[in-house]
Amino acid sequence: MIALVGLLVIGAAASAAPSRSPAAAPANGLTVNQRNVFRPASGAAPARTPVTVSDETLTDEEVRALAVSNLGRIDVPVTADEWRSLGPRAVPLLEEVVVNRDALPSRRAAALGGLAVIGGGRGQELLIESARSEDEPFAVRAAAIHGVARAVEARRLVKELGPVLEGARDPSARAAAAEALTRRAPRSACAAVRAQADREGEGRMRFERALQRCGAKQ
Repeated sequence: MIALVGLLVIGAAASAAPSRSPAAAPANGLTVNQRNVFRPASGAAPARTPVTVSDETLTDEEVRALAVSNLGRIDVPVTADEWRSLGPRAVPLLEEVVVNRDALPSRRAAALGGLAVIGGGRGQELLIESARSEDEPFAVRAAAIHGVARAVEARRLVKELGPVLEGARDPSARAAAAEALTRRAPRSACAAVRAQADREGEGRMRFERALQRCGAKQ
């Protein structure tokens, strides 16, 4: 009898408890975690159409403002599309930064990165000059070296970066040239890179990745 009464009490308590309905799906594809923090639901990011031409709707003032903003970015890298959208009108603004020896090396390097994307004759000239200059800080020179590899035709790279590969006083600059050459023009550059690596002596280890692209033994 006592057992029967206990079962009746438990059953009544269970029936009195409020029922829980399944949580409704949040709007906009968001999900909620256990701490009630909204997080985007996983899913493929929407495809973006690459920018291939400059945005002619921008005013000269807007081009300048965006260029200055790009140069000041630290935590989020500036994309090629963002530079490309500014077009040739940004080149004189970037040149001002590149030739200003009082500007921070990181800022000058960023300007060279923009020139490498936007291209054009003057942009290529500045990149080549900076890559070959023995007076530039390594951060600036490295940005220029890799910028040349991006902006200049592959068939011209050995001509433009060869003097850096073989003649730069800074061994890190020589290694940067080897990296840039073997990434963009391995067929025409690997012979020169192997020859320079053999001349490096103990510094040959700096050429390791470049030589790997050329298929050379370390």
